[in-house]
Amino acid sequence: MHFFLLSLRTTALSLAVVLAPTCLFSQKNNQIPDSTVLKTVVIQATRTGENSPVPHSNFSKEKLETVYQAQDIPMLLTSVPSLVESSDAGTGIGYTGMRIRGSDPTRINVTINGVPLNDAESQGVFWVDLPDLAASAAEIQVQRGVGTSSNGAGAFGATVNIDLSKIDPLPNATITNTLGSFATRKHAVQFGTGLIKGHWAFSGRLSQINSDGYVDRAKANLKAYHLSGAYIDDRQSILLHTLSGHEVTYQAWNGLPAQYLDNAALRTFNSAGMEKPGEPYQDEVDDYTQRHYLMHYKRLLANSLQLQLNGHYTRGFGFYEQYRADQFFEDYGFAPLQLKDSLLERTDLVRRRWLDNHFYGGTFALKWTPMLNPPALQAGPEFILGGAFSRYDGQHYGEVIWADHGIPKDARYYDNTANKYDGNIFGKIELHFKHGLSTFADLQYRAVRYSFLGYDQFQDAVTQSASLHFFNPKFGLNWAFAPRYTTYVFWGIGRREPNRDDYTQSTPDSRPSPETLFDWEAGLKFKQDWLQTSVNLFYMKYRNQLVLDGRINDVGAYIRTNVASSYRAGVEVETSIQPIPVLRFLGNIAFSQNKVSDFGEYLDNWDSGGQERIQHQNTDLAFSPSIVARGEIQWDILPDDTKQHLAVSIAGKYVGKQYLDNTGNASTTLPAYFFSDIRFNYDLNEVLGNQLRFIFACNNVLNAQYESNGWVYRYYSNGYDARPDNPYVRLEENGIYHQAGFFPQAGRNLSGTLRLTF
Repeated sequence: MHFFLLSLRTTALSLAVVLAPTCLFSQKNNQIPDSTVLKTVVIQATRTGENSPVPHSNFSKEKLETVYQAQDIPMLLTSVPSLVESSDAGTGIGYTGMRIRGSDPTRINVTINGVPLNDAESQGVFWVDLPDLAASAAEIQVQRGVGTSSNGAGAFGATVNIDLSKIDPLPNATITNTLGSFATRKHAVQFGTGLIKGHWAFSGRLSQINSDGYVDRAKANLKAYHLSGAYIDDRQSILLHTLSGHEVTYQAWNGLPAQYLDNAALRTFNSAGMEKPGEPYQDEVDDYTQRHYLMHYKRLLANSLQLQLNGHYTRGFGFYEQYRADQFFEDYGFAPLQLKDSLLERTDLVRRRWLDNHFYGGTFALKWTPMLNPPALQAGPEFILGGAFSRYDGQHYGEVIWADHGIPKDARYYDNTANKYDGNIFGKIELHFKHGLSTFADLQYRAVRYSFLGYDQFQDAVTQSASLHFFNPKFGLNWAFAPRYTTYVFWGIGRREPNRDDYTQSTPDSRPSPETLFDWEAGLKFKQDWLQTSVNLFYMKYRNQLVLDGRINDVGAYIRTNVASSYRAGVEVETSIQPIPVLRFLGNIAFSQNKVSDFGEYLDNWDSGGQERIQHQNTDLAFSPSIVARGEIQWDILPDDTKQHLAVSIAGKYVGKQYLDNTGNASTTLPAYFFSDIRFNYDLNEVLGNQLRFIFACNNVLNAQYESNGWVYRYYSNGYDARPDNPYVRLEENGIYHQAGFFPQAGRNLSGTLRLTF
């Protein structure tokens, strides 16, 4: 009901903007502030510039609007070199993720206007919690490698900075409707007042996205809104945002059983909810709400001195619900039931696992560009002093909401809290010398304190804490040594803490150490009117990288352990060719080696109850393809004119073979795959509203059958062959089995979007 009323209010306001723009904005009486003021309402201290030695990709709002329909941000970033995207439901809607240079989502730092988006404990980003976020983005920047100083968890593969700070000076409203395969549909309305009296501006967005998913029952019901208000004058600005998302997504995270992988009739099988006798349990869902409140205040203290203050608060709460069959009473803290002459020790039940959290804090950035002109410098130096402090309060608890026999309703069977304090301070300096040479230094100190309920050395659950301190220096040089040529070098260190499970499922004796990454980057860029190309070399050396090795620790948990030495090394090439104004060729390719020098694998022995150790040398890191390539052709069939524009884009992407673990075992891989998409864009200008845009896409046009993600558990058993009872099990050899799940992506599918802008 709340969402429906908000929808009515927002729609009414947007119509008011369309019908009465002259009441809100007057070009004659209200001058638009200088464009540089509008672009820097938020100082993006975490963003890197065009001439930075950090390899990066920028996606402007205009670029995003040509491709965005309803898919999540990982799918929109598909053209980033070394990026592999995936979707649990197979459609790019719902639970999605990405890896960059083989680094998983917990190692990719994500910020909104410089504010951390990564979960403080798991360190991952759940894009499903903020549906339709791309519709609000003014720009998305992806930095590969360690990148520049960032707030929140350290970047070990990449940084994604999402900028929401753009203010449109003119009144506007947009209505968007998308329909697609698998009952996909999106309905959204946006509005902006433009500048009122030259100083005030307000905007809003209301969105709903639904999809049945490619995988059975992998439905997504997503709702979101985004409201913002701003005040700007000659010396200061303040910008307020509130974003909210609510998702109800049927679970599909078990993956497709390994035995069904080659059976076309079972390709969309989903085991979630199947423990319930008869029909699958209909409420096997993830239900979560996340609300963000952001405040950005900028002040021009002097002509060369700017101050930025940011405050943020995130409220998250929700649960995932599961039907579990044949559960032991004692696992939920209940005594067995005495039924006449028998003792009942097991029951079917439905449980909810809750997360209820608060995340709040602030960041600051002081930027000083002194008006100096030393003989050796092309321009004055630039200094930034910045930092952040945040606190996270998380409550984790589980409830049994239904059971076959005698368990009280809403019985809570675990309850614990966690607190995390995260602070950092950094200083940056940029020097721009004559003859095209520039350098930068970036020094960051970060401190983390984490309190949690974990096991002590006696394996008793007690409140514990861990304090960590990190120093992350970065240096770079950029040299435009000829009119069309630029070269650069970069070196940086990133350090980061283990995540929640690493702490809570271990004792101080078995707890892993923090990870360290040494990152070297070097590149060459060439740019002229019709041709742009760049080559980037990288070498990422890890110390104590955390990986799963199958080992059971001293509290009986499978957790990640440190490997002493591992690395990623490769080359990334990007090219853009435009031989004639209406035709453009885009492409990138990444070749890499991703190795762990010494890896010990532990297999459970189901016969003895112990574990067997197998030593591996110089194996591939999991989920790290040695080649990722993408190409695209863009053709303007009807070039831009005053009335209409028609363009077609054909793209293809190849992802090399990936291993599901670090053993290099050929029986547990994701085979290499190739898929291609075709997209038509048709714009009709000044006929109905300002613009009527139609986007039609045929995704995976060649109907490739591929899997983009998976998991594996390997074990030893001579006494029992579980394959007839468990479709996830496959035999390797000599009594070694594995369980594996795969995430198939949708075959050929269609989507169409109609966007009307006033």
